[in-house]
Amino acid sequence: MREPVESNDAVWLQDSATNLMVINGLFISDRLDVATVSEAFRQRVIEADGGRRYPRFRRRITWVMGDPYWEDDPDFDVARHIIPAREPGLTTTEQLQRYVGAEASRPLPDDRPRWQFQVVEEFEGGGSACLMRIHHSMGDGVSLMAVIFSFMEALADSDNGSGPDAIRPASGAPGRDLLKLIRIPFAAPKVLIQRLLWPRDRHALHGPKVSGKKQVAWTEPFDMEVLKDVKNRLGATVNDVLMACVSGALSRYLQRHAGEVVRKIHVSMPVNIRPPNEPLSMGNRFAAVPLVLPAGIAGVRERVAAVKQRMDALKRSVEPIVVFGLQSALLMVLPQAASKVLIDFLANKCTAVVTNVPGPQRGLALAGRRVRSMMFWVPQRADIAVGISILSFAGKVQVGVIADARLVPDAGDLARAFEEEFQALRAL
Repeated sequence: MREPVESNDAVWLQDSATNLMVINGLFISDRLDVATVSEAFRQRVIEADGGRRYPRFRRRITWVMGDPYWEDDPDFDVARHIIPAREPGLTTTEQLQRYVGAEASRPLPDDRPRWQFQVVEEFEGGGSACLMRIHHSMGDGVSLMAVIFSFMEALADSDNGSGPDAIRPASGAPGRDLLKLIRIPFAAPKVLIQRLLWPRDRHALHGPKVSGKKQVAWTEPFDMEVLKDVKNRLGATVNDVLMACVSGALSRYLQRHAGEVVRKIHVSMPVNIRPPNEPLSMGNRFAAVPLVLPAGIAGVRERVAAVKQRMDALKRSVEPIVVFGLQSALLMVLPQAASKVLIDFLANKCTAVVTNVPGPQRGLALAGRRVRSMMFWVPQRADIAVGISILSFAGKVQVGVIADARLVPDAGDLARAFEEEFQALRAL
């Protein structure tokens, strides 16, 4: 049986040769092997609730008269999806970063469900690493976290905590929500016109055509308690502080590598639009909202204050809901090719895609093996060359950087710029 792909998922089928719509994730753990990962995933995800909880992991995409449909893969086998890493001898962080960057440039097979795990059984420090590649059409970062919770088990002796503030439309009194609903149809034309008229960023990180060759890097884990202390001192949220770090890191990189001082940077920021109490399920329920980050502000306090002002305005607005609706409408009204051209035009005004996903705040294990760290890399579209992914896990925060090698020849230095921002926070 075939099931139509909803427009909010179909928009992520608009891959290009140079920017694939694939979410790449990585966890490093105590020693694992392919058989152990395969068996855990089969039992806890594929067969969960008799296969009804996460059916998309068994379904492939098929096209009928230009429209995408989900259908069961008649040849489905976990062994086709959970495999050893293609390259042997990946024992160091440097080797793994190079390999993940190369794999991020490789499309997933389209004759089967679009996901794949690659296991590096012998990694440094007596550990293992698992590269998880899942096409964005299957779900967003928030829904994929639910899969992680199912796949792994919480460590009994770990402390529970809270992750970074999730960005979602404010859910206040019913009267306030009703006023927001009334505002949506009036706000939609204004939001669309503003997006069409937005000037495109032009600097060393955005402008030239991307090559499609990816580099990845990640930061050392940073203590969540420091972020919480800073946000309390500055009267902000954790997310305000992290977005201020994004602005600071991009500014540092531009000045260091291109001698450029910019005053603002446009980024595309996924905003979760699920109602607060809605059960999590596979799928994409977010809006790619444009945000103007203040740049060129050296002082951390001043930068956090400027970011907070813009984030507060976004939370009060109906823009996330409007953007989500416009995006879905374009897919329903226009053919795939036409909607891709328009959505790419709107997206291409931004320098980077920046996402912040609250992950598990308890320590995790897989089949009894402790998970040491976890990170991911958000995909980009059009000619956006930079993706910045922030993930909290077990009381720590790590930033994953993915970048096109033509515009960012040293993704590692962009990751170091984030570490410099974190040290500036610690100094507060």
